[in-house]
Amino acid sequence: MIIAARFERDRRRANLAWVAGIIAVVALTASLWPSIKGTASFDDLIEDLPDTVKALIGAQAGISLGTPAGYLNARIFATLLPVLLTVYGISIGARAIAGSEQDGTLELILTNPVSRVRVATERAVTVAAFLTALGAVALLALLLLGTAVDMLDDLSMLRLAGACGGVTVLAGLHAAIAFAAGAATGHHGSAVAVAATVAVAGYLLAGLLTTTDSLERLPALSPWHWLLDRNILVNGTPPVPLIIEIALSATLVAFGVHRFNRRDLR
Repeated sequence: MIIAARFERDRRRANLAWVAGIIAVVALTASLWPSIKGTASFDDLIEDLPDTVKALIGAQAGISLGTPAGYLNARIFATLLPVLLTVYGISIGARAIAGSEQDGTLELILTNPVSRVRVATERAVTVAAFLTALGAVALLALLLLGTAVDMLDDLSMLRLAGACGGVTVLAGLHAAIAFAAGAATGHHGSAVAVAATVAVAGYLLAGLLTTTDSLERLPALSPWHWLLDRNILVNGTPPVPLIIEIALSATLVAFGVHRFNRRDLR
């Protein structure tokens, strides 16, 4: 895994910055909890918002934002964490092949006796490992900081871990899109643009699918909707969407590796 180790060294400083950012987001969320715990005024405020907005921020009828499950879902799992992990995934996925190709470092790697398939596969595996590690950091930070402020009362640790895993898989799908687009074209900017467009469209469409009758039969258009159309801390992370998203990610990576192996490098 020499290629993967080189990629890890190249990204170490950026990865540490992302780790610090995730911990900071969790710390801020935990620090606000004592002032929000048991407060009904937030529920009154949310109640006056349009249904689409409530869907986008993860507010679910019958689950108060003054409870740990309501607060964490709205603050972390329906908004900040999946967005941050998706941004990171798109960045690292596009960088894996297309970014290295454009800055000339990929050419140096391919002068060694290694196949393109090995290079692309190890890069893809490393991207998945980076994302998994960042999701694990979020879980660990939630466990440590949440316990310190009594934010995890009445929450299942298994469902908390499942929620972190679910949003990591969602981010991994967009990372796979960026990887595939970058490996197929060699254009870093195009890879970012394609994956970001899919992510933004999917996020916005998730809110519309939840609240618009005419679109209720089209949930497959939004991977966000598959996972985040419910409070996953109360209802659990649905396994079928996770399996579908993992399968799609693997298919996209395989396509990217195949195209990278066959095209002329820039």
